Amino acid sequence: MRYHSTVPARVAAILVMLMMTAIWSQEVTSADFDANGRVDLDDLALLRQAVGGTDMRFDLDQSGRVDVGDLFRFADFIDEPLPFESPPEPLHYTVRNTRQQVILSMPEYSARIQHGTPFGIFSLRLRGQRTDFANKDLPLADWEWLWYRSPVTGRRRHKLMEMNWGAPELLRFPDRLEVVYRFPISRDGVVAKVHFRFLTQGSTFHVIYSVYNGSQRALSELYFMLGLPGFTNHGHVTAVASARQVRLPRWPHKEFLAEAKARNQSDYLLLRHDARAGHNEGLKGSVRLQDGDDEYQLSSYYLTDLAIDRAYSAHTNKPRYLTSHLYVTLGDLAPQQQRSVTIHHVITGP
Repeated sequence: MRYHSTVPARVAAILVMLMMTAIWSQEVTSADFDANGRVDLDDLALLRQAVGGTDMRFDLDQSGRVDVGDLFRFADFIDEPLPFESPPEPLHYTVRNTRQQVILSMPEYSARIQHGTPFGIFSLRLRGQRTDFANKDLPLADWEWLWYRSPVTGRRRHKLMEMNWGAPELLRFPDRLEVVYRFPISRDGVVAKVHFRFLTQGSTFHVIYSVYNGSQRALSELYFMLGLPGFTNHGHVTAVASARQVRLPRWPHKEFLAEAKARNQSDYLLLRHDARAGHNEGLKGSVRLQDGDDEYQLSSYYLTDLAIDRAYSAHTNKPRYLTSHLYVTLGDLAPQQQRSVTIHHVITGP
């Protein structure tokens, strides 16, 4: 009796049901027809083409012929789930959310975000890096100031890095972890949001800072002061850079902490880059750390928006710390609208 290679719809339906409930047998591997190390749907396609033929490689039920019985037998060998039953991909990172912080470990880097004062990333390192990028008391990727003018309450200034943002929402995906904080600024519906997106591939993460105007009136003179990358461990910083310039400590000093102490000033500007109005222009803030014989660099990038009023980046040195920030004036924000600024961070090492 000869069977055609086209399986009747009823038989195919029964086969699919069997495949959905089949258990992979570790004792027999003869159904791996393409010899790729697994039994999957590619092998099923080869078996269907062989039905009715004389190639005894496909005689799975040892009946002496290749027929529909071998199709049913194949279900006992399958080890790849059907496409519509694909299990979730494994997570290649670990994350723990406590009352005070999010502790994250990616394949190539680790980070800690503090919920409360000061709010932001207070630890950031590549694998094998001993010196932390972050100042232990002041955070990276911080949101230092939010300013705006309300027709009802007048000029408002919020130092958001000193607020307790509370526990975030964690969104887990195979290729990234998203950490989302929300903070109600006013009773009339103005809400600030910080959205961290940590990627598993490489050593890159993004931070999106947003303000939503849930009130019934427009907000004007909207202004953000954001970490680019923020407060850094300047006892080990050997260089800073903008998109246009690189600045090294003045001789004979090797780090900016030593230079700041020698100058004995409360603060002084290291670098500044003003974006041209009406242009798409990239702003950058980067710091380079000396870690024994190795060097590590954290670089933060922002691309200006044609709709913004003004943007500039600056590195400022002080005896206690070094700051690197982005200053953006975004103009007006209409009711029920949102404005956002996205900063991209990249860590590189030896």
